[in-house]
Amino acid sequence: MGKIVVVGSINMDYTALVKDLPLPGETLLAKGFQMSGGGKGANQAMAAAAFSSHVKIIGMLGDDPAGHALYEKMKNKGIDVSCIDFCETPTGNALINVADQGKNTIVVFPGANHKLTEEVIEKHRDVIVDADLVMMQLEIPMPTVKKVVNIAFEANVPVLLNPAPAQKLDAELLSKVTYITPNETELLRLTNSFETQRGAQALRALGVKNVIITLGSKGCYVKTDTEEFRVESFKVDAIDTTAAGDSFSGALAAQLALGVDLKTALKIANATGALTTTKVGAQEALPSKEEVEALLLANPRYLKD
Repeated sequence: MGKIVVVGSINMDYTALVKDLPLPGETLLAKGFQMSGGGKGANQAMAAAAFSSHVKIIGMLGDDPAGHALYEKMKNKGIDVSCIDFCETPTGNALINVADQGKNTIVVFPGANHKLTEEVIEKHRDVIVDADLVMMQLEIPMPTVKKVVNIAFEANVPVLLNPAPAQKLDAELLSKVTYITPNETELLRLTNSFETQRGAQALRALGVKNVIITLGSKGCYVKTDTEEFRVESFKVDAIDTTAAGDSFSGALAAQLALGVDLKTALKIANATGALTTTKVGAQEALPSKEEVEALLLANPRYLKD
């Protein structure tokens, strides 16, 4: 119980701290700089690994210093990296600007992540079939996403899909997704609706069993076969929202794989996402299990509601 397989991107992030985001053609001097591990797949695997000792990632890295450094970092965090492959294409990276108040812009070079093909996934079919939950994002080729979803669906393995970066998805794919976690921008791209209830209903009509719409500081809205509810977030001093969605999804996946009920799992995920915004960076900002527990203990009414 609790075996999580993450299939997704692994990047090196280069983050500049600026007073304001640059305008087109504008050159700014950064007041800080940080290199850190990133990529939605790796971020979510690390967030899940804070709660579970059975997290495995399937991904692709470049055979370069950045790739080997990221591999060792994930291994040292307790993630099973035996299904990571290396290729000649450079490791993926992200160029991030973070302004005061936490707003950011991100430009991603996929690099080796786009070499994570259907053929590579087929090599790891048994790993997917043996999982208690599979988690995915959209920073890898769409045929690869569909391949993984089909394997999991045929084996009755639940799939949690974080549909980022935002893009349209076909009904056949969505009908095989157990949990989906779009933010409002991603919801609009998926359903042409910015309204949470209408958008959630549209996704449910396409076959998604559990729709979880993340609303930033407003928490999240949930619609399932039997329930419709909102879960509040936590008030924190946000300085960087870079990996908040990733940490939310990773924590949620860990709780679901461990058999925690959805409402409790979402409260833990909300706490994880909120704490992530209080630090700069992606993986360096991810909170520990103890930090999440401390925030929940400081808000006892939250768990009872």
